[in-house]
Amino acid sequence: MRRRLSERFQTAFEGMTLEPGPNQTVLVGEVRDQAHLYGLLDLLRDFGIDLVAVELTGAADSGC
Repeated sequence: MRRRLSERFQTAFEGMTLEPGPNQTVLVGEVRDQAHLYGLLDLLRDFGIDLVAVELTGAADSGC
């Protein structure tokens, strides 16, 4: 069952914004590097939160 995250999760995902939607919450923010991404994924796993999608938005510098 999908549900929205409560505001108490805001501090756990420091630097990210929680945007509530119908039956889900979207985490929005800049992922600094691969280690930051893995840290976010670890938090989701530790809290038992299902990851539905990851989307790249805006113009990002690929460094290539």
